[in-house]
Amino acid sequence: MIIDGVTRASFDELVEIETNDGERRLGKVLEVGNGKAVVQVFEGTTGLAITGTRVKFLGKTMVMPVSQELLGRVFDGLGRPNDGLPDPVADKFLDVNGEPMNPQSREYPTSFIQTGVSVIDGMLTLVRGQKLPIFSGSGMPHNILHVKLPSWVQMKTLL
Repeated sequence: MIIDGVTRASFDELVEIETNDGERRLGKVLEVGNGKAVVQVFEGTTGLAITGTRVKFLGKTMVMPVSQELLGRVFDGLGRPNDGLPDPVADKFLDVNGEPMNPQSREYPTSFIQTGVSVIDGMLTLVRGQKLPIFSGSGMPHNILHVKLPSWVQMKTLL
């Protein structure tokens, strides 16, 4: 859903959407800029109309209550009890997005992966523990590296 005329909203902020019938749904801001906000509606967009739909930015991100009372319970995707029991009493509330990682506390990668392809080993060094920028397509083998050589290159120079 794209909302026009937005003056104050932030990334990941929760949004309450009210339909013409008074039904309330939740969403979150995916993108903000130029007076517009792109909102992901968690509970579907069926029944939402351009006119009459009201939106309220809640000024907070999604949090989940955390305590020993969560053990053995069943919740829906929005953290609401789905087992017929009441809301748990929380010891604290944690952001569902987690905390950002401190890059300095990360273990320094030192295990070099040697591919045997000089261009990759020299220009695009691969290290264990990091994302490897080699991709495969659907139906393509993922463990075979195909190299297309120019016609003027002789195989004996590569061996």
